[in-house]
Amino acid sequence: MKDQKIKAVAIIGVIIIVSVIGIYIFSSGFNLSGETTDMMGRSIAVPDEINKTYAMSESITVPLYMLAPDKMIAWNSNRTSSENRYLSSQYQNLPILKGGKQNADYDAIIAQNPDVVFVGHGEDKETVNKIQEKFGQIPVLDVEGDNNLTDIVPSLKFMGKVLGEENKSNELVSFYNNVSGKVKNTVSSIPESEKKKVYYAKGENGLSTFAPGSPQVQLITICGGVNVVQSPASKGGMGVSMELVSQWNPDVIITSDSQFYQNVYTNQSWQNVNAVKNKQVYLAPQSPFNWFENPPGANTIIGIPWTAKVIYPDKFSDMDLKNLTKEFYSAFYHYNLTDGEVSDILSSSGLTQF
Repeated sequence: MKDQKIKAVAIIGVIIIVSVIGIYIFSSGFNLSGETTDMMGRSIAVPDEINKTYAMSESITVPLYMLAPDKMIAWNSNRTSSENRYLSSQYQNLPILKGGKQNADYDAIIAQNPDVVFVGHGEDKETVNKIQEKFGQIPVLDVEGDNNLTDIVPSLKFMGKVLGEENKSNELVSFYNNVSGKVKNTVSSIPESEKKKVYYAKGENGLSTFAPGSPQVQLITICGGVNVVQSPASKGGMGVSMELVSQWNPDVIITSDSQFYQNVYTNQSWQNVNAVKNKQVYLAPQSPFNWFENPPGANTIIGIPWTAKVIYPDKFSDMDLKNLTKEFYSAFYHYNLTDGEVSDILSSSGLTQF
């Protein structure tokens, strides 16, 4: 009987000790790992604390930089000096580790020992699982909607949660909702007959563009413009002729090509296009990331008020683009623009009032 009592007391003691340890672990937030369901529905074990991350695509690298720049181990593609102009030196000096599903430098990425790797839109489950196999025990998380501005909020919230940066992701979502809501409210009152025709020009000659349903030209529709491009395809890049552009005769032209922008007003082929005749050609700012597309993701959130000003300057005369730009760069690009720098960014894009 005495032995049984001793055993009972010992068992109770062990239970108490285990319970105390369990309570301590739970309350301190320490876990060896936890289960996360990515945006493809895959259940993945991830570290409780994430300090080192890598993104396989540019459309994921941008929000990763916005939300947690100090957790990035590398950029996934080369950056130019002009792109780095408004990027703090501590982030300019991050290494370049090639991403992309076809030619990613898996060995170099693995050598940096990231806690988690993000892959972007457009991959099927089989492809993501193959990427996971190449990374071994390093968890790979799929993010959807990262290149779709009208459906980007869930991806921003998902990444914020995984990274432990929910406050920052909520701040970014709030900025997005604020500018998109104001723009939507204004353009909803514009009659169809008064909407401006817009053409997005790619390449040095301006004769490459995207079909109207492509994410690369979403800002035209979001900001109340009418994409002049007529195509049997709903999405994708395409080449067009000067004859077609003249026939479409856009009121506004937006481009990301500085060479085209510099030459369009002296190029005789473009002189009869309304946008050129009326000096309504605009160059999307591109440092540290493109405001209009390339990639068509979180970086184009600041492109919403810019594009609205470009297409309808009179209707958005009360929108303070200068202060919005300073706010966006400080909060999400981690760079405090001077008044001179923000004026240079906006005036170099062709805007005269901002």
